[in-house]
Amino acid sequence: MSFRRVDSAGVIMPPPLIYGGGIVLGAVLEWAVPLRVQVLQYLFFRGLGLILLLGSVVVSLWALRVLSALGTSADPNQPTLVVADSGPFAFSRNPLYLSLTWLQLGLGLVLAWPWLWITLVAVMWLMTHGVIDREEQYLENKFGVQYLNYKVRVRRWI
Repeated sequence: MSFRRVDSAGVIMPPPLIYGGGIVLGAVLEWAVPLRVQVLQYLFFRGLGLILLLGSVVVSLWALRVLSALGTSADPNQPTLVVADSGPFAFSRNPLYLSLTWLQLGLGLVLAWPWLWITLVAVMWLMTHGVIDREEQYLENKFGVQYLNYKVRVRRWI
């Protein structure tokens, strides 16, 4: 018996949980086996981290607003009603995932926790193979040439 919805991408789990798991694992590893990178103590890197965190919030709110205006959901387990190609979606096919990536990178810089970047490697692998590849196949099947043309025009990340 399958619990996958007929009209959904069938992702392995909600993306915020994947990123959240990477952040929690990174925090646990930082506590258990701290990695000290002295250069990260510089104010420049903390400032860069804050910029990434702010960018994460701005891009995610912008993307959510565009999806809401289009009447479609950000939840990959819900049906996608339209190809979002405006706002941040004109620059990245995955602005919400990009914002979550910036969140994890920014936290790693602000907190000076290198483990957050190391766990991000696993997060990105899971996102690519368990979420994005499935979403893209779903969107190609559902929207055909319209989505294929969008893929040609807009990069996956930035």
